[in-house]
Amino acid sequence: MIFVGQDLHVRNSMFYVTDAEGRMLMQRRCVNRPAEMAAFWETLLKKTGGEVQPVRVVLEATTNARAGQRLMIDSGAAAGLSVQADVVDPRKIRLIAESVVKTDLLDAKVLCELACSNFRLPVCYMPDDEEFALREHLRARNDLVRLRTMLKNRVHAVLHRRGILTPRDGLFSRNGQAFLKSLELDPEGRELLDRFGRLITQLNEALAASEQSLRKLRQTGRWHRSAELLETIPGIGLITALTILAELGDLSRFRSRAAVANYAGLTPRVHWSDEKGYLGRTSRRGSAHLRQMLCEAAWVSIRKAPAYEALFNRVAARRGKATAIVAVARRLLEGAFVILKRNEPFRFVSPPSPADTTCADRKVAPSVAG
Repeated sequence: MIFVGQDLHVRNSMFYVTDAEGRMLMQRRCVNRPAEMAAFWETLLKKTGGEVQPVRVVLEATTNARAGQRLMIDSGAAAGLSVQADVVDPRKIRLIAESVVKTDLLDAKVLCELACSNFRLPVCYMPDDEEFALREHLRARNDLVRLRTMLKNRVHAVLHRRGILTPRDGLFSRNGQAFLKSLELDPEGRELLDRFGRLITQLNEALAASEQSLRKLRQTGRWHRSAELLETIPGIGLITALTILAELGDLSRFRSRAAVANYAGLTPRVHWSDEKGYLGRTSRRGSAHLRQMLCEAAWVSIRKAPAYEALFNRVAARRGKATAIVAVARRLLEGAFVILKRNEPFRFVSPPSPADTTCADRKVAPSVAG
């Protein structure tokens, strides 16, 4: 077997290649293009005397790691090679993260040594094509929402600098829009408001088109049943349901409810030594987009589901509303996982008794799997 360590960058990659005995076969930098990779595999075959062997590639997780993984697998297959490409979490590889001397060649060499080892590497989950497309769609929609919010804040700032009080029902309702049109402003202020208003209208149209596309996508066989089940949970609608499905991906990789919460970064950090320990803040690892959507859904769920409201009130009384809404968001995600695994809709249950506490408000270390 051939082992390859790949230090991936935006335009190029540094490679370090060894054989099964650990002998260095090649080290070189290649541009991340199919033609360059074809030349790389051709050179490698010459180094091995034309002998076709399985190849294992290890590369770090980066923004373009999925594209780099696909490039290695596809270009290797075109050269007649069987390529296994693993994307590993750089935060869990202390050999690289804590290295005093850090160069591309040394990083590639360390990755190659990890590929040769028998260790169980912290391999990252790579979504399939449908999951990747849905993630891209939802995250692009989230970017549009952020841009619209920024522009709305700019409209408020224009009025605030001129000492103009806004209506209580908001500037972007029907009455608010009539209020903006009726204002007598200086030419610069009117020009800014009109410009921001046109951009907000364009973003509203783009968001409406995005939601329409997502509704069509929801009706497809891959997402229809799962989204239908998730939407039975109070507070979870179309966008949140699809976000959960896109960000979690293959549910079989999670062993328990706690593993799902841990993956989403909703579990507390545990500091435990001897007989002393405490729970820190949530780890905030995983998808920030998923956590954001769950927290937004949690504010709605506490108004619709008594069990979630009771959990929120219990945690808020001790640790504040910010911690309480994260606890509800975790319960929502865990409930969504159970619903998808059991293929059953949400069922309302009575709130637990005060003695029944959860990991969110216990002062002991939780059982976290995964």
